[in-house]
Amino acid sequence: MILALNITKENPLLQLFSRIDHLLEQFQEEVSPRRGRPKLYSDVQILKCFVYQAFQRIHGFRELEWRLQHDPIAQALIGLTSVPDYSTLCIRAQELEDTLYEDIYQVALIVLQPKTRICFWDSTSLRASRFDSEARKGKGTRLGWYIGYKLHAIISEDRIPLAWDLTTANVYDNQLPHLLKKVVQLDIFMILADGAYDDKRLFQAANETGVHLATEVNPRRAKSLENIKDPYRQQNIRYVKTGLGKRMLRKRSAAERFFSTLEVQYHLENPRLFGQKRYRRHVMWVLFAYLCDRLVDKSTGTTSAKAPWNR
Repeated sequence: MILALNITKENPLLQLFSRIDHLLEQFQEEVSPRRGRPKLYSDVQILKCFVYQAFQRIHGFRELEWRLQHDPIAQALIGLTSVPDYSTLCIRAQELEDTLYEDIYQVALIVLQPKTRICFWDSTSLRASRFDSEARKGKGTRLGWYIGYKLHAIISEDRIPLAWDLTTANVYDNQLPHLLKKVVQLDIFMILADGAYDDKRLFQAANETGVHLATEVNPRRAKSLENIKDPYRQQNIRYVKTGLGKRMLRKRSAAERFFSTLEVQYHLENPRLFGQKRYRRHVMWVLFAYLCDRLVDKSTGTTSAKAPWNR
């Protein structure tokens, strides 16, 4: 189908896809030494399909196939001569997530150059269907008791997700010290968090990676703060009770704004999905679409983190 040039140029997906092309310039698709048919769709085209899925808030691969078939503009922007069926999308999604996704994610972080001296560690509740057998019951600040999952993330000062993980809702926030290992190569001076992360194991892990962890005080079972004997927690109490520590902890609201942006603009919470694997895949591509949007903002000189209609 022939489309007017101004239709494709004015489409917001064009800038997103151009950033993807820029990211993948250094990744050469491997040519299989085995005999057989070549790939009908390139990794770049499949990647753009998943970004289109997150951008349009599409829930499943069958719906994605149907939407692409009825959207000739998206087909032209992606470069599709035919639309991949849902089984092809499922197989290629697994391939990309196992091989290419993490590398592209790290390249996007390098290009964005986030402000990492002060970072934030927080989580957000993601509800699931009560018929989801893999979802678990947990308690969140925003929802109270709910059934679903939880997204944990370490976020830069300019709201870029540096490391993340998805767990069931019954996993407490202080049970993910491995996220610190994912950001050990970054120039992080301090990570700010709420009282759920006031745990001696996290303070020890942060100290081993050379990062200062500052959290709100959580007395837990102690009758008073004086009964807390762990030296790491005592040091944290002395810091956050002073003027400087109090002022630093106020910056944690940036993490809440980040999660709010994902939920409002990218439909992060999706109760229609069943199973932790499907929910993780949805979160993966939502976060990647968010990074692509930040790349577009950087290329256009946009510094505001507000929604496009509020800028």
